[in-house]
Amino acid sequence: METKSVSFSSWLKQSPFCGWGVLVFSLLVFGVSCARQKEAQREEAYPKPRFPKYLVNAKKEELLEAARLAVRQSGGMSPLGKMQSGQIVYVLLQWGQDLQVWEAMKQAWAERGVQAREMWMWDVMGVSKQEYETKVQESLMHGNEAWKELGNFEPRYRQFFPAEVQKEFLEPLGDGYIRSHGLLVPYLEKHPEIQYFYAGGGAGGIWVRSIGEKHGKKYMGNWLYIRVQDLLSKAPEFPPDVWNLVEEKILEPTSFVSEVTFQDPQGTNLHWTLTPEEATYWANARSGRSDASNHISIYPSPLHSTLSEGAVVVATANHTGHFAQMSAYLSKHGKIERLEGGGKNGDLFRMLVENPTLKNAKFPGSPEPGYWFLRQDGYATNPKYVRNMAALVEGDPWTANLMERQRAGIQHLAFSYNIQDQDKEYAKTLGLDNMLWGHTAHMHVYFPTIRWKLRDTGEWITIGDKGYVKAFDDAEVRALGARYGDPDLLFRYEWIPSIPGVNVAGDYQRDFASDPWNWMLKEWEKIRAGTYEYYIGGYAIKGPPM
Repeated sequence: METKSVSFSSWLKQSPFCGWGVLVFSLLVFGVSCARQKEAQREEAYPKPRFPKYLVNAKKEELLEAARLAVRQSGGMSPLGKMQSGQIVYVLLQWGQDLQVWEAMKQAWAERGVQAREMWMWDVMGVSKQEYETKVQESLMHGNEAWKELGNFEPRYRQFFPAEVQKEFLEPLGDGYIRSHGLLVPYLEKHPEIQYFYAGGGAGGIWVRSIGEKHGKKYMGNWLYIRVQDLLSKAPEFPPDVWNLVEEKILEPTSFVSEVTFQDPQGTNLHWTLTPEEATYWANARSGRSDASNHISIYPSPLHSTLSEGAVVVATANHTGHFAQMSAYLSKHGKIERLEGGGKNGDLFRMLVENPTLKNAKFPGSPEPGYWFLRQDGYATNPKYVRNMAALVEGDPWTANLMERQRAGIQHLAFSYNIQDQDKEYAKTLGLDNMLWGHTAHMHVYFPTIRWKLRDTGEWITIGDKGYVKAFDDAEVRALGARYGDPDLLFRYEWIPSIPGVNVAGDYQRDFASDPWNWMLKEWEKIRAGTYEYYIGGYAIKGPPM
């Protein structure tokens, strides 16, 4: 018997229930159409991707002009404008430093009467340049090796991995190496002429604490200008007075907050409640930080507040690179109760979470047993930073993905137990002495919406809306920004990532969640080839004050 294929629409017409069939078919078509419209509306709800065309085949002759702006910058994590005429400043330089960038910075400083001198990593380590560069090449971290953060960002956690895993991390020779091996203090003792220096890509407070009171005052901030993109990204141009006002506007109501909500389209969903005393603790804790600029705290410590049931953090990136989607489900105190996904990064983090010593730890100051609590956050406030794909592709000796987290509206979170004074003796028994500031397993959140409820009025205020810092719309902030040109350009984001199913067409789980690095590489190929759909052009502003 011959079988003929019949289309669905033909079957409806031939069916004795033709009238009903046509109706059903119409409803199905309508339903599909509605679903597509909803997907389009969801994509439009989040800002479209963008990448600055001026960073594609950037002209190195523009470096000096950008450097002149950078050395006037007195805000952020790399406040080079602190240096005054007549002073000599040293900079810790490591593998990957573009010497044309460095020469431009030296000349720009010299024009302001400041002498800038190199402090090379291999000299601090006491090895030859060739030996240093050979070892660095062996241990570079790339964008698809996010898992290496767990053993390298804070090396003291390596001891809790099996021996065979510890060997996989190798020994990264980034700026954290000289801190963890105590090499900087002897070097500074040997070179008393060094009275001011910049170093590292983050953790300014940790730098100060690691070198002690005698030398801590010499540390002026981070050094973020390694590649051409770092200098030409317009981040150095963002005026420090405007930057400071933005952060003041955000943090001003902290002590009056009674609730905080935090959501992101990749799945993060958090809701805190806090007492007046806990809100005061939060406000005091963030105001005492020495490295808070572009790294502000926009949620309270879960150890000093209460998280609602169902709290979860979801992400696909950390400071080192990118990984398959990982979800951390939290208790009301912020402790990881369950960890799902994450590929190799998730597998290794689960080893730490399930390690018996850490899992059964009972710190005197902790509300419940365990070690891995939602511990540290940093909310960025400079709209000009751009993810450095060159560092991710070529490799970096320390934190290849750090530039991404510098851009305004991106939130990074991390985990550990916040060791308090009453916990220090117990921490020694676990091998965690001197781990007051230790944390790891960063998770980057790209499009967070953060809202605070004010205790006195009951009003809800929006801190971040789908990754956009709402303080940029404040009338006083915009009026101050107008001193430097068009506020719309001053507060314009230069880079926005693309995520299928969020702000571009596609299926989030199929096209992105399982392998975000593959998606990013394809996008990077378009950007480099000049075929990217979402370029934006350049502009000029006055930059930081002279």
